[in-house]
Amino acid sequence: MNQTITFVFTIIFLLESFWEVRLFSQLQALAIQNPTRIPPRFAKVIRLERRWNWISWILIILLFLTSSNFTILWVSLITLIETYVVWRMDNMKSKMTSKD
Repeated sequence: MNQTITFVFTIIFLLESFWEVRLFSQLQALAIQNPTRIPPRFAKVIRLERRWNWISWILIILLFLTSSNFTILWVSLITLIETYVVWRMDNMKSKMTSKD
């Protein structure tokens, strides 16, 4: 059962990671196209994404170094934080595109 949950969370994390990269490039393109419409929280969201990018790599490395008893915990934590970061980026994109 733990292996199934870990597998599902890993797939979710990978899908969200691809979505995160896509959102990041869309946000950068929107900011370049019209720099006057950048919301005040834009820099904060981008900074959060960049920090999370580094922290997620550290957590993934820890995932491989720790015992298998903690695998589900690490994968759940990584997926939860990834979901939050993607949610924040998606909200920022919605705010930037709704002003058109």
